[in-house]
Parts: sequence; C-alpha cells; structure tokens
Amino acid sequence: MLLPLKRVLYSGLMIKYNNDYKKVSNIHEAEEFSEFQEMRVKKLLNHVSENVEYYKPFLESENSDEFGIDSIKNMPILTKAIIRENFEKLRSKDYNNRTWFYHTSGGSTGEPLKLMQDDQTIKWSNIGHFYYCNEMLGVDEPRVKKVIVWGNERDVFGQRTSLKTRLFQKVTRTLLLNCYLMTEENMARYINTINSYKPEFIRGYASCLYELCKFAEEKNMPLHAPNFIESTSENLTDPMRETIESTFGTKVSDFYGSRELSSIAGECEEGKLHLFTFKNYVEILDRDDKPVKTGEEGRVVVTDLSNYSMPLIRYEIGDMAILGKKKCKCGNPLPTLEKVVGRITDSFVLKNGTIVPAEYFTQLIGVYCNKGLIEKFQILQEDYDLIKIKAVAYPGFNVSEEKEIEHKIKLVMGKNCKTIWEYVDDIPKTRSGKYLFTQSHVN
Repeated sequence: MLLPLKRVLYSGLMIKYNNDYKKVSNIHEAEEFSEFQEMRVKKLLNHVSENVEYYKPFLESENSDEFGIDSIKNMPILTKAIIRENFEKLRSKDYNNRTWFYHTSGGSTGEPLKLMQDDQTIKWSNIGHFYYCNEMLGVDEPRVKKVIVWGNERDVFGQRTSLKTRLFQKVTRTLLLNCYLMTEENMARYINTINSYKPEFIRGYASCLYELCKFAEEKNMPLHAPNFIESTSENLTDPMRETIESTFGTKVSDFYGSRELSSIAGECEEGKLHLFTFKNYVEILDRDDKPVKTGEEGRVVVTDLSNYSMPLIRYEIGDMAILGKKKCKCGNPLPTLEKVVGRITDSFVLKNGTIVPAEYFTQLIGVYCNKGLIEKFQILQEDYDLIKIKAVAYPGFNVSEEKEIEHKIKLVMGKNCKTIWEYVDDIPKTRSGKYLFTQSHVN
C-alpha cells in the first residue's frame, strides 16, 4: 500500500508543486518534449537491462549508451497473455526498494489483468491529468467545485465510504454521484444536486453523462452549465457528445486513459487527443507491427515510462486508434491521435428505466471479483432480467466464483435476474478489430 503521506504529496492537490511537474509544465516546444521523452526512455531501458529478466535478452546485444526509442522499436509486443505467463520475469528484482502495490485492470477491453505498480506510477498519472486540466483546459481542477459522475461499488455492495475518502472529497470540493445506481429517482436527484451545487467542473463516464442528459431532456429538467466537462473511461461517440453539449450548454473534453497506464492523452479545443509523451511512449501499429501513417487506424501500443516495479514496454492495451498529425492548430506541441475507435460498450437497462453502465460489469469481473481465473469475458443482456456471460476461464474457476459474480449482478439488475455462463476457447474481435465486451439486445 502507498504511504498516506505519499498519497497526499502525489495527489492532484499537491502535484503542481512537484519538481517533475514543474519540468513538464516549463516545456513549450515539440523538440524539448522529444528530448525529455528520450531521456526517460534511456533511463527506463538502463533499469530493465539490469533488473528485469524478461527484457534482458532483447537488450544484451546493445550498448547501454545507445539505448533510446529505437531500442524500444526493436523489442517484441507485450500482450496480456505474455504478462500472465511471465509475471515473475517481468517484475523488477529491486521492486522492494519501492513503495509498490498490486493493481488490477478493470477489464475495459474484456481481459482483466493483475499488475504491479508503485508510487511513481501514481505521481506520473496525476502529472498527466493535472497537465491536461491546467495547461490545456485552463482549470485548476483539484481546487474548483466539481461533480464526479462515477461508479462507487461500496454503495452497491452496502459498504460505507471510508473516512479518508470523505475527507479528501471535502477538501477537494468534490461531490460524487454514483452512476452504478442510475434509477430514474436517483437521476432526478443527481440533476437537482448539480443545479444546487453549481460546480465549475464535471467529470464522468461518457455513457453515464449521456444517459443523465437524455433523462434531463425527456423530463424537461434544466441542467446547470459548468465551465468544463470531462468525459472519460469510455468512447465518447458523436451522438453522446452532441447530447451532452446541448443539454449542459458546455463543450465536452475527452480524456483518454486506461486502468493499467492511466493518463495517455487529452482532447484539445480542435478535437484532437494530445499524447502525454512525457509519461508514455505510444505507437499506433498495423497488423504487421509496422507504424501506421497519419490518418490510418491501428493498434495502440504503449510503453509506460514511470513504472519501474513492473515495467510495461510495448504493451498492447487492446484499443484501436487513428494516428493524428504531430502539429495541431491549438498550439500545444504534443503529437496527436484523431480518435480512439476500438472500445465499444452498451449500457444495460431495466424495465423501470434504470440504467446500468458497462463499466460496472468490467469493474466487477476485472477488479472486485478478480482472482486471476478469467482470461477474457463478454457480457450480453439478452432480456431485461437475463444476462449471458461468455468467458475464457482458467482451471480453478468454479461455482463459488460464479455465484459471487451473479450475486453482485443482481444488486444492480434486480433479484430476479438470471445469469447464464458460456465457457468458450476465445472471444474474437469484430472484423474491424473492435471488441464488444458488453452488448445489450434490449437497449
């Protein structure tokens, strides 16, 4: 576990005073960002060549003085399956010198995964998000009044939010609206809360912001217009964006990240996603692992420059994206993606109109009930009270694991909801490379 002091020091409240953030915020030219990234790549590769067994064979023929981005390009792609099979070899032999912890991916690409991270991972994640808010949007997000439309499993499972979390929300002027419990009654209450609190900043899952706005339109309920809205965790489709912006009367900015790597890119005023090169080295590759051209679609492959406990080099996160131009009209010097196109989710719906976001199910299987026994999954809503789960499972996944997941599904889908399990050898992507990890045949 992270020490409480470090959690505070590396939180959004304090990160603006951190020396590493000051270095990043003082960079204003593309060439300077490239040099900063190259420096961090070289430092990471020197570390893994000495401390990480898995990577040593790929670097031993190269002189450490010559390590750089070209060295990464010659290394193999790292997949979730490879991580599972080589967990010990990927762990740095000096990991106990750091404040490390286990971290599970949310399964937002249908493949839950257990990793190791450390305090530097948290720090650079917050540097990425604070850079986006402060340098690109122009808002000191940790200090303004804000509403977060987010999932809170503790409410669903009948657990009390910790005192530490409640104090942190109070200090950061944050109200959390639980989108795992989006009944019509709760959505009406959430709208009233937003209107009375009048936040400057709203952040939330794309689908949940969308459903809340649709409900407001249907019920003819006005919504307070904040200065900033940040959509995250899911693909923000054009219909979602149009509905959210027209209902709130505020432009939506899209933030791209993943649970394994956190902050990856943020959308500018021109609608381009600027890659945080100071935190990651990102490649967009075709099926033959070759870089795509500007305007072409490819697989997102990321090297995390901050995780020294279990370095992820050329990690394929399961998303598809369209490569953008290196220069943007907005003036920010960071290179761009046109859009992320590979994640497709459906929210589920109950007969009474309650909306259950896809994120609940990916977190349920990928985090809350993750015992490392499911390799891939896909969740289908066949009817209002019928769920089918397709799973690629390892030996050891049994009835008790099934029952735990089924119980937690009933907490949001209703006590009469039935779950059918279908065990398969693989769950393929669509022909275009997209992965449908939740799909509703009702909504």
